[in-house]
Amino acid sequence: MTRIDGIIILDSNGKPLISSHFPLHPPSYPSLHIDTFNTARKKAFAENEELEPVIWVNTLARGGGSMSGAGLCHVQREGLCFLVPIGQEVNPLFAFAFLDSFLDTLREYLGDISETNIKDNFDIIYMLIEEMLDEGHPMTMETNMLKEIVLPPTLMRKLLNVAGVSGLQTPTTQPFTAPIPWRRPGVRHSSNEIYFDTEESLDAIVDKRGNVLSSAIWGRINCNSRLSGNPDLLLSFSNPKVLDECAFHPCIRYNKWERNRILSFIPPDGKFKLLEYQSTSTTSKNQVPIGVKGNLVLEPNGGRFSLTLTSRVSSKPLEDITISIYLGKGATSVSATAQGDRKPLGTRNEEGAANGYVGGGNWEFDPHSQILRWTITSLVSTERSPTLTGSFVSTESQPTPSPSFDISFSIQHHSFSNLRVDQLKVQGDVMYKPFKGVRQLARSGKVEVRW
Repeated sequence: MTRIDGIIILDSNGKPLISSHFPLHPPSYPSLHIDTFNTARKKAFAENEELEPVIWVNTLARGGGSMSGAGLCHVQREGLCFLVPIGQEVNPLFAFAFLDSFLDTLREYLGDISETNIKDNFDIIYMLIEEMLDEGHPMTMETNMLKEIVLPPTLMRKLLNVAGVSGLQTPTTQPFTAPIPWRRPGVRHSSNEIYFDTEESLDAIVDKRGNVLSSAIWGRINCNSRLSGNPDLLLSFSNPKVLDECAFHPCIRYNKWERNRILSFIPPDGKFKLLEYQSTSTTSKNQVPIGVKGNLVLEPNGGRFSLTLTSRVSSKPLEDITISIYLGKGATSVSATAQGDRKPLGTRNEEGAANGYVGGGNWEFDPHSQILRWTITSLVSTERSPTLTGSFVSTESQPTPSPSFDISFSIQHHSFSNLRVDQLKVQGDVMYKPFKGVRQLARSGKVEVRW
């Protein structure tokens, strides 16, 4: 039967912060998984390899009579490790899907998922695990429903803890018997508004001539609903054909989407993920919005390099641009010059002259990771193309830098797939016209450029 054995949270040193109850296994069961994970992580770090997402763990069957085994699924966030042991017949994707929902719930409750927040809210996290996992089976996963059972860590919650009152609350309306499980009844807001945030990321591989060898667009639509009553919404797109491989929130009526390509739903109250998708835009060889010309010449104990950037987006600036170059084992130092347009910041120094910064940005070299990072705050198509030229020194007589380098960037109010919201209609037992806001953000995923 498909079930999750439990969940374990480790700190940055591999020590357990939280370990859920494992009633069907010996007491040593969670310790075996923690030791196996820490050993595998140390070995991967020593050999400069990536840790496998699923690790095999040898365990004793209950009673200690025979050897058994389990898979250990894990993810890392903000220096913390989240482990989920599973049985031999369980699909690991089941565990990773639960972890994704669990982490989303923690962000909703705690804000940042940090070691400090975990330690300060032990009781809340334990109660969330108890509600979200019923003997290994995912049960209450909706945040709105959970907040009816487990109080978020607010000031009132802290006062109740001081007074010795349990963090479990007795709701006036039972969430399990509500007609709409993801929306509590009797929602009221002074101003009725709903916001849609479309976030897209682009994965691509580009050859040294600038040709896109492969690319993929991944997107999600986040929603923040503050609507009174039980509004029945119809959300339509001007080009819904670009959406493919969609993953919907349970509130979406899937049959209507299949027939009309219109999202019909009664939204949860507050923030939630409405839709995830992969785009099938015909422009895929989806032109990467930043052009890079790179040249690398290797020499004994070092090499020379040059990079030139150009923006292919005429109407919007590219922001937070970072190019990361692995110069290979043995790289010890870098000498480089970044050049570009000088832009005033709008402030004045003591002499009355305008302060500014070089459009070429800044660079830094980390001798421990042997990675050179070139960062530029923003770049527009009308600027002179920024350049980075320099050389590096290596202890290796024949240095072996990476044959490619990574680029990251973001573009506000932009969509790689050209997905556009057409209109939003409100039906149901409501008598108001809500304010609607739509915002777009496009950012790089894994964009790799070869020398």
